[in-house]
Amino acid sequence: MDSEAGRLPPFTMNAAASLASMLPQLEDELFYAILDVALDIDQVLAIRDTDQAFVPTKHIPIRYPVLSLPSGPPEIIWSRYVRLREKGLVFLKTHGAIAAMERYEIGVYDGWMTTVSDMPSYVGMLKSLKTEHGRRSAGEQLETNKPDAIDHVLQLTGSFHRVALGLRDRRAGREPLVVEDEYDLQYVLAVLLESRFDDVRREEWTPSYAGGSARVDFFLKNEGVFVETKMTRDGLTDRKLGEELTIDIARYKERPDCEALVCFVYDPNHRVKNPRGIENDLSKQHGGLVVVVTIRPQ
Repeated sequence: MDSEAGRLPPFTMNAAASLASMLPQLEDELFYAILDVALDIDQVLAIRDTDQAFVPTKHIPIRYPVLSLPSGPPEIIWSRYVRLREKGLVFLKTHGAIAAMERYEIGVYDGWMTTVSDMPSYVGMLKSLKTEHGRRSAGEQLETNKPDAIDHVLQLTGSFHRVALGLRDRRAGREPLVVEDEYDLQYVLAVLLESRFDDVRREEWTPSYAGGSARVDFFLKNEGVFVETKMTRDGLTDRKLGEELTIDIARYKERPDCEALVCFVYDPNHRVKNPRGIENDLSKQHGGLVVVVTIRPQ
């Protein structure tokens, strides 16, 4: 860990108040970069009993439009987004909201490992950020809470493998909970979704398509977002997985209440050969339906 960060004093309530007084003076880019990474940290800490949180360099989709660009090469857009997120973390570290941030690159994992030294004060700081966000967005025409809902789902699916591994380690001779199939996958994900959303519905029917019908796994009623789960298995090639997802997407497009679809493919044994290729090909606007495909762990 950064030795200088280790010498920072704990993030006291006075520091939280001082930080809150600074927020209205920040330019939008920096403010939303700070809020962006602070929410990432909060979502990890809500799932895991720890003072450390891994913050990835970027997300799909970008949570706040000000952190993106209206047009331009994708590499420029993402490079700018990563730089802004890093500035947000540096701000939190400089003002004591996090005790440390360390660049973390192992294999496909790319981001920062952060440490929170004073959890109650961090919660107070996050509350101040949300209050300032409300002030800045007052009077604006907000489309929906759909982008935030999608991002929350992606945070949960991104942490799912760590949660699944943690459930295997049970004490006092209890039987471990091992995620072996899609039923186990849905059981664990249901708990995670219900920790974040007020109205999570199970097993909603989709219309008939191509001679068959299917059932969705989760429907976030208030947000109009559907979440479908798949778990890789022997014989499920990249091509077959892509075909199944394409058919599923066509089914969801027939539902008038479906504004967005997140397809979570759980691949604990890394059977998918080109996961990022499948994600990039299918994560886009399909007519009026926003689709995000995520294959995890990376």
